[in-house]
Amino acid sequence: MTISLGRFTEETVEVAQTQLYMLKGGSGRPLLVLHGVEGHEGVLAFHEALAEESTVYAPAHPGYGQTERPAWLESVAHQAVFYHWYLQEAGLQDVDLVGIGVGGWIAAQMAVMCTANLRSLVLVDAAGVHPQQGEIADIFIIPWREVIERSLYDAENCAEALRIYTAAPLQEFGGVREAGRSMSMRLCYRPYMYDPALPAMLGKIRLPTLVVWGAQDQIVPIECGHLYQQAIPGATLRVIERCGHWPHFERPQTLAEVIREFIGA
Repeated sequence: MTISLGRFTEETVEVAQTQLYMLKGGSGRPLLVLHGVEGHEGVLAFHEALAEESTVYAPAHPGYGQTERPAWLESVAHQAVFYHWYLQEAGLQDVDLVGIGVGGWIAAQMAVMCTANLRSLVLVDAAGVHPQQGEIADIFIIPWREVIERSLYDAENCAEALRIYTAAPLQEFGGVREAGRSMSMRLCYRPYMYDPALPAMLGKIRLPTLVVWGAQDQIVPIECGHLYQQAIPGATLRVIERCGHWPHFERPQTLAEVIREFIGA
């Protein structure tokens, strides 16, 4: 079943006997966007901006509500296998892969596994590596409203966040976002938000890679952006000023422009 949402369509596709929820829109080369712990919040201004020059695929991860979790899927590595499976089933090649937060960790894991169907890699404030000096904020022990506030440089004036959380107000327990919070804990809790083997494996990646970070990220410190850039051969790092952990909410046009410039080079 396909539902039209302006430039985007809403559909489900079968992958590994699982119905994967997907938003698709735009035209051009395929670009897969993997969300973070915030979950899938529908069509974003960020998606719209990317769709000006790419065909954007924005799925909801298995276990995050819109897509059921298959019983075997228990880790970030399993998510990476699932999305490679999706690319295989969909026949997508030369894919520009963009991952945000935990989605960046999944994307990095995908690139470590296999780059056959990938064209480029963009990691945005990605989890997955452990800082040597600072700490990753423990989002599982603080109220979700505070997580949102700490994920944004200027939460009171972030139009996208205000739109999203006004349309579907936050609930501390239960509600439409509870499945995603639970799945994030399943994927990321022990060890918390990183894979000790990942930094060494990143050296295997042979893809044009862009690392993007909000200069004021209070969740995953910018140190981790430097660690990704240093570990992936040839990677470049772009820092967005006056921006927190969620550039796709806070600076959607700027982030999309940075990505479009990179993948169009």
